[in-house]
Order: sequence, then structure tokens, then C-alpha cells
Amino acid sequence: MNIETKYKVGDIIYWFCDLDNKIHHAEVLFVNYAGAGYPDINYEVETVCCGEKKTLFIDEYDIIDTDYL
Repeated sequence: MNIETKYKVGDIIYWFCDLDNKIHHAEVLFVNYAGAGYPDINYEVETVCCGEKKTLFIDEYDIIDTDYL
């Protein structure tokens, strides 16, 4: 099954981090999707947050469109 996603590997995405109250950005490393009935899509990224390098999974609905930055 091929699911259309808004972003692909190599794209830069932006999201708001509740831990440090900042907007972060990173390159998409992997696109993960699952779900029954509707797609549940998230993007795997690596970034520095709160002074530590972390691997995060950002849900598609949490990504900030660059038109609003």
C-alpha cells in the first residue's frame, strides 16, 4: 500500500517543542505510517533539544507549515 505523505526523506520540517518552548527544525530521516481506517503518519528526525542530541518522531499534524514561520 502506498500512502501519500506531505513530506519525504530529506525534507526539512519545523515543529514547536513543549519541552523548551522553541521551534525546532530537522531533516526527515524516515517516514513512518500505520493505522487502521486512517493513516497515522510521523517523521523520524534527529535534533538537539534541551542540550541533548535526540531522535524524535514528529506527528504530521504537529508540523508547522513554512508559510506560517
